[in-house]
Amino acid sequence: MLAHQCSARAYLAILVGVLLTIFLLTANRLHSGSPAALTHLTENWTNKPHGNEQHAQSPGSSRIPDATSGNNAGSPSADKTSCDQDLEFLRSKDLDLTENIIYTRRCIKPAYGNIDRDVVANVTSPLISGSTTLNLKADCSKVSPPPCETLTLQVPPAYPQAQDQYGHLLFGVATTYDRLNGSLPVFSSWLSGTGAQLVAVISDGDNLSGKQNLRALEKEFRQANINATIIAPKLKTSLPRLDTAPDAKLGSPAAVEQLHFLLLRDMLEVSTPHTQWLGVLDDDTFFPALHPLSLTLRQHDHTRPAWLGALADNWVSNKIWGYMAYGGAGVFVSVPLAKQLNPHLEACIRETTIPSGDGMLKDCVYKYSTTKLTLVDHLYQHDIQGDASGFFESGRKTLSIHHWKSWYHAPVDKMAAVTAVCGDCFLQRWRFGKDTVLSNGYSIVQFKDGLDKIDLDKMEATFEEADERFDFVYAPFRPKLTPEKKKSYRLVAVDGEAKRGGRFRQVYVHRAPRDGGKRAEVFDEVVELVWEM
Repeated sequence: MLAHQCSARAYLAILVGVLLTIFLLTANRLHSGSPAALTHLTENWTNKPHGNEQHAQSPGSSRIPDATSGNNAGSPSADKTSCDQDLEFLRSKDLDLTENIIYTRRCIKPAYGNIDRDVVANVTSPLISGSTTLNLKADCSKVSPPPCETLTLQVPPAYPQAQDQYGHLLFGVATTYDRLNGSLPVFSSWLSGTGAQLVAVISDGDNLSGKQNLRALEKEFRQANINATIIAPKLKTSLPRLDTAPDAKLGSPAAVEQLHFLLLRDMLEVSTPHTQWLGVLDDDTFFPALHPLSLTLRQHDHTRPAWLGALADNWVSNKIWGYMAYGGAGVFVSVPLAKQLNPHLEACIRETTIPSGDGMLKDCVYKYSTTKLTLVDHLYQHDIQGDASGFFESGRKTLSIHHWKSWYHAPVDKMAAVTAVCGDCFLQRWRFGKDTVLSNGYSIVQFKDGLDKIDLDKMEATFEEADERFDFVYAPFRPKLTPEKKKSYRLVAVDGEAKRGGRFRQVYVHRAPRDGGKRAEVFDEVVELVWEM
């Protein structure tokens, strides 16, 4: 018995010694700032302007130095072959992140149901939590991605995924070769596999050189599963308008605006017995998804002459150009009306003083038919310039978007990709905790003074001249906030597949300033939302 007691004491002494040794070694590493150390950080928000908060994190989050991988971070020693794919994606050149980032991710379980997506749902817990600091140049061969805390969000059902279900829609654009060629990825995001037709009239199609080739470009569109017909213009020289001087030299090739109007004839020539609506677009008109557009058009009788669209957002534009469907929002003409106007198209150009294609259509409709304009909600001409965040963070349902690559800039194809996950959840909003709003597909915003005094039913007046000229479309407005009051994470990338058993990733980034090129000394802040179907 005594021998057993002695053995137990000896064993206990050895165990205590081993544990004490481990404790001392760990304490020494923590004291010396070893990369294995975990340093708990405090407040995420300071009173400094955002962008100077290079090391700010959420309360209770942790910093893990040198904790991830890289594929383009510029480090020859980085071992990208053993990196986790989730972390490898963050090193993409397209993301253009700083060497060190403050990283958060949440795994979203969509709970599908018949919900009112216009209601801003309230989630009591914070969205941005458990952040870690990752070094994108570090050797990540032994690093696993940080935990992904699950978050359940109530969302509308996904749109039907049946192929070729929109053959009743035919879209047309008049543009240059280069603009159409550069727009293929965006057109593909809403047209590919839908069965809808696209007719593109290339204004410079008779003067191409080098590698420019209409048949090759049409083949690229068709390889992207877009039913496209790409042609040179039949009108070779601009027609004189009513206000054209008798001795004026008419332009050749024909003006894009006239080709835009004549699209009605080009579209009729490729239409089928199943075609119901001709959509005359600008080349930067974008539809987040065709399903809600098709449902909206279904509310109107395509067997009778019909002219559908939206006014300009700026009332001054309407006073100058008139009461008509503005092309950037998308103009929809029923086949019967197009056939009624077809014999008069050249005459309509000669008899108008309006240089724009949608203006020519207005005069032609009023002169050669009794059809009147029917306004359609949620089509947006988007005559807004500068910072468009106020619109995209307002939660508005959106059938069309315009001017996204000229008057303002937004990655609309990436933004709308979430429609494959949850349909009408594009730009749906949620409140998190006391200070954060997610506008799905566009941004995550933290409000420094909290949400108690923020009226989310009002649109923030962020874009230029956001005043009474825009009231009839966007009012009521609330004042624009300064960067010191509003910290924004904007969507910059998406990845994955939105199908059962798949994972769809959204990457939102708050950019740090790149002052003096010292990228190693600043921290972009990244929030990744992983939708798990």
